[in-house]
Amino acid sequence: MERVCPYCESTEVASEVSGTPGEHDVQRCAGCGRSSLPGESSQRDSSQGSRQVQHVSDGRSFASFSKRLRDQRGEPGEISSWPAAAVGFASTLLFYGSLRILPESGFSELFMERGWVPYVITLISSWALTLLAAKFLRLRRERRILDHDLIATNSNGRISPDDAAAALDALEVMRQESKAIAESFLARRIERALRHFQSRRRFVEVVDFLASESRNDESRVDASYGLVRVLVWAVPTLGFIGTVIGIGAAVAGFSETLEAASSLDGMKESIGLVTGGLGVAFDTTLLALVMSILIMFPISAVQRIEEAFLSDVDEYCAEILLPALLDEADMIVDSRISSVADTPVDDAVIVALAERLVASMRMADQGES
Repeated sequence: MERVCPYCESTEVASEVSGTPGEHDVQRCAGCGRSSLPGESSQRDSSQGSRQVQHVSDGRSFASFSKRLRDQRGEPGEISSWPAAAVGFASTLLFYGSLRILPESGFSELFMERGWVPYVITLISSWALTLLAAKFLRLRRERRILDHDLIATNSNGRISPDDAAAALDALEVMRQESKAIAESFLARRIERALRHFQSRRRFVEVVDFLASESRNDESRVDASYGLVRVLVWAVPTLGFIGTVIGIGAAVAGFSETLEAASSLDGMKESIGLVTGGLGVAFDTTLLALVMSILIMFPISAVQRIEEAFLSDVDEYCAEILLPALLDEADMIVDSRISSVADTPVDDAVIVALAERLVASMRMADQGES
């Protein structure tokens, strides 16, 4: 007979003498490092052959766990920035290509005749708008998932801690069949809640856990707008840079005007340089401010829609997931109620109990009077 760790089923269990030696000596497992009493460890016959045991400290187990966390990182709510940047760059090329085809106007001069700053402003604005459009489309897909039933219950329409594994398997099948479900807020929250219920086996623990998950999702959503906020901040900053460039060109042209004051033609040419520099200064500022406004309105709208969606996810969990959970305390109460209901009761016993109840109520009334 050999000792087996009750936690990881390792056979590398050694006794540690603590206090008086005897049968209550503490045993420590070399595999997981946990301690246990001899009565807690299971015994098995070595003649039955050894079976492979996957230790908790196994590097492969930790690697698979960390890989799953890396796969979930950035999901849900996150939008890949580089594909959005590529789409924004293509949109910028298409926009300027159309401006070159169309006849010249003040609008085209605003984007094409004011140096390099308007090109960068257009690229950054297209990038930010592409990110917002991608988030909006993803929200539409996730909102449709709210119409799906992602919770697999037993025949009684409930989920006990022992049924959580089957419910998780059914959810995993749905996630494999649909990429939208796999990357959704709702599926992720249900999966984590069921795993927590499976390990903690208490309804109250799941309620607190869902409240914590709701706060985490709100923080995650707010953090997902970080890049868009940086891009919005960069647009007016580029406008100020264009203003500085234009004013610098105007000042340089003004100095040339003073040098060419003796010649009328030279003065006209130098005045053109001054007005051109001021045009760059004011036009780039105008373009940057307008583009900032055009980005800020969609940001506010999409963020408000996403916050409303998170509220719907909370409501889904409160109205569908939580009522389906059946913890151990509820199971004990249900078993006791069913056992009492199945026990035959004599009518005479019921009459006697009723008479005793009436008598006790009369005694209570007399005592109060």
